[in-house]
Amino acid sequence: MVGKKSESVNAFKAFVKKHPELIKAVREQKRSWQDIFDEYVLFGEHHEVWKQYGITTEDEPRKKPKGANEIMRVLDFISNIDANEMQEHLNSFNGVLTNIQDLIVQFQPQSSQTEQQAYPFYNMTNGGQNTNNAFNPSPYFRRD
Repeated sequence: MVGKKSESVNAFKAFVKKHPELIKAVREQKRSWQDIFDEYVLFGEHHEVWKQYGITTEDEPRKKPKGANEIMRVLDFISNIDANEMQEHLNSFNGVLTNIQDLIVQFQPQSSQTEQQAYPFYNMTNGGQNTNNAFNPSPYFRRD
């Protein structure tokens, strides 16, 4: 209880320091500090009651826009990233991808791969059914 009371008194003192209009209002209106402190405890800093003293406060404390917490977490994450450690992880990931590519190449048939790379349109005659390497012209161009 004592700690809570001193916290509210200290918060009230800070509020009065931020708003010297209260000192002027107490002197002119002959109001006691106890009355103002009671209003502070009852209504808080952001209430319309302070307008009578010439203090303009927001009706509500400022709210963070939606997604602000997520953005702050992402920015914190980015600021905590070690560039050297990230580079090491990317290099190891690159090694993994290279190994996977090597495995894929290893299990592909070798002859068709080199033939297709050297002559990509070679098997297009006869609907791709050319089984030997000899040139077989279309039957329309044969001379008998």
